[in-house]
Amino acid sequence: MYNETMNKNIREYTDKFTDFSKKSISDFILYNSGIEYCEAGYSYGPKRRDYHFIHFVKEGKGSLEINDKKFEVHENQLFIVPAGEISTYTAAMDSPWKYSWIGFLGIQSHNYVQMLMQSSEEHFVLDCANAELYETKIMKIIEMSNDDSTASFLKINGVMYDIIGTLLEECVKHSNTTYSSSVSAKAVRYMDLHYHDDIHISDIADFAGIHPSYLAGIFKSEMGISPKKYLTNLKINKAKELLIATEDPINIIGSSVGFSDALSFSKFFRKETSLSPSQYRKDYKK
Repeated sequence: MYNETMNKNIREYTDKFTDFSKKSISDFILYNSGIEYCEAGYSYGPKRRDYHFIHFVKEGKGSLEINDKKFEVHENQLFIVPAGEISTYTAAMDSPWKYSWIGFLGIQSHNYVQMLMQSSEEHFVLDCANAELYETKIMKIIEMSNDDSTASFLKINGVMYDIIGTLLEECVKHSNTTYSSSVSAKAVRYMDLHYHDDIHISDIADFAGIHPSYLAGIFKSEMGISPKKYLTNLKINKAKELLIATEDPINIIGSSVGFSDALSFSKFFRKETSLSPSQYRKDYKK
């Protein structure tokens, strides 16, 4: 349910439907959202959070401090803070901002954040045509949040997909996408679709039409990690999701993420998590 605090200028909603541990291994899921009309000089941070969030500034101005840099943000702009980054944002004294926000996480969320950040030279701050459009969508989430049903949960996350889809459509100019970005996108798409198969980096490179070593360099530059590590993380997170959400035996889960037998899967899982699949299920399944 949404929380309307003592400050009448803020309305917010934090999802209580899904445990945080399950959110982090979902593909893409809402964490929270809200609308706030700030008081003059209102400041939040410095703080690090485990989820990504985006603020859409409808009116006014303020500043974002992140990575030892300060950005001025004004009407019809948005600012992005990726998960794990320490940030502080402050409303101006003379014209405090009115903004809405959405927080999200999941396996695919990093890709969407990177796509948005790469579309702007300033990375963390982007222009948008009409920030009020996003406030309207976020208000729909808040209005639906009084119902704790599964149907409401799905509708709310549907609005979140609409917000991110609209934002990507508006901000990511595909015509200006570089060759290296398109290669990374192809590689990600291939891995997302084939992680359940016994694929190798050479297979991904063949799909992208380039040499494996060239793929590794481009991918690391664009995504911040190697394609091998991306594939490893994808398999591990999917395996965790299946271990928590199903009663499937270990060999079936291993097969579902591209391993031919339970032993090789278990060795892989233990190497990456320091736990056996069975122990992980025992520790985290509720």
